[in-house]
Amino acid sequence: MTKYEIEHLKQSLTEEDIKGDFKILHETSDFITFLYDGVVYEAKLKSIDHLNKLYQFNIDGIDIHIKIKSELDQLIDSMGYTSASKQSSKEIKSPMPGLVVQTFVQVGQEVHAGDNLLSLEAMKMENIIKAHGTGIIKQISVTKGQSVNKGQLLITFA
Repeated sequence: MTKYEIEHLKQSLTEEDIKGDFKILHETSDFITFLYDGVVYEAKLKSIDHLNKLYQFNIDGIDIHIKIKSELDQLIDSMGYTSASKQSSKEIKSPMPGLVVQTFVQVGQEVHAGDNLLSLEAMKMENIIKAHGTGIIKQISVTKGQSVNKGQLLITFA
């Protein structure tokens, strides 16, 4: 069952939790009017990050961040594959086993948080590995077409 993590409320809701209380009344490309728990809300869509399934809305002047986690996302979390991304800012390690599809950076290049570093194919899906902060690429430890293991060093920063 899909889970919705709502940062502002610091809680998660499932489809079952909101099914009976939620109804979309009207939507456009950047606004949605909905009925929830007997109250009508108008939400302005501020940003969408389709890759990470993150959505930012503004409702009554309050920014609300929602992360949608499918059953597969929840399974990956429970298996510990996402914990590999929590590492020192000097290294990027593979969050899962996979195949290096493309490298977007070169040694000596300065990168900033959110910049694409490399593309990793895992479970028939392409995942973009992004920089966690600002730094200069010291070493790229993998090449295009190389298979990698979970936790394997991919990139080192100076």
